[in-house]
Amino acid sequence: QGTTVTAETRTTAPPTSRGVVSLTLYLNDYGYNASKGGPTITAYVGDLIRIRLVGNGSGPIRHDFTLDRESPSPYDIQSDRLRNGEEQVIEFVANHEGEYKYYCSVKPSFGQSHRERGQEGTIIILPRS
Repeated sequence: QGTTVTAETRTTAPPTSRGVVSLTLYLNDYGYNASKGGPTITAYVGDLIRIRLVGNGSGPIRHDFTLDRESPSPYDIQSDRLRNGEEQVIEFVANHEGEYKYYCSVKPSFGQSHRERGQEGTIIILPRS
């Protein structure tokens, strides 16, 4: 399974000020970070989420990061489609509490989409007390 990435390890109540969740996702063939699926990303409402995306697919295959109504989620975030070696940094504020799926939106003209092949992970936005 994937790994969990958090702004910091917490054993008490969530912080009262905004944090930054920063991570790198490698966009592999039908997964993120060399796994089928992807790591779980955890943040609190109000946190800034900064994701460095690195294209790591084989051949001419492109991958992206999408968090949108198809997730389903209230967010509307989509990276560029990246080839091997290309990079992009995306940032957004975690304004909506909940658990959502991020995924690769690439759909070839035939066969399964990258998401249907397992290229998706979970993002959890926790309430801030």
